[in-house]
Amino acid sequence: MSFLSVLMAAETAQHAVKTTEPWPIVGSFGVDGPHLLVQLINFAILAFILHRFAIKPALGQMEERNRLIEKGLADAQAATQRLADAQKASDAKLNAASDEAAKILADARHAAKAAVEAAKAEATAAQTEVIAKAKAAIEADRVKMLAEVRGEVSRLVVETAAKVLEQQLDDATRGRLNEAAVKQLAR
Repeated sequence: MSFLSVLMAAETAQHAVKTTEPWPIVGSFGVDGPHLLVQLINFAILAFILHRFAIKPALGQMEERNRLIEKGLADAQAATQRLADAQKASDAKLNAASDEAAKILADARHAAKAAVEAAKAEATAAQTEVIAKAKAAIEADRVKMLAEVRGEVSRLVVETAAKVLEQQLDDATRGRLNEAAVKQLAR
């Protein structure tokens, strides 16, 4: 057989195949029915294996991750709520402590004011007592000084009288004259 006759036979065989296919256009693209069926079966087997061993476990892991993420978000939201509650509680305690501190400060100021007033009263009383003692001491010193001055004056009067009279007085006479002078000055 010649090359030309082989080509002709192939062309007629190809034309015979084209006429036996239900869709002649599919054959023009080089698709062969038995090969297409085998490829579909291979694809179905591959799809089953991929679905069973790859896609299904991957979807399970994704669902598990989604569940963990949702749980984490819920936990974060609960923690945020607890934090907000704790913040409110700490603010309330801080306000209560501030109010109590203000009350204690006001009480301390009132107590200090009362203590200052008591100290002033005590100082005034002590001052009055010191003034009274000083007046008593001054009065005692004045009385003592007056007695000394009277004694000195009477002595001077007696000496002056003795010089005037030019006589010497004895101690008894001098004592009498001193007493008389003191009585005269005491009036």
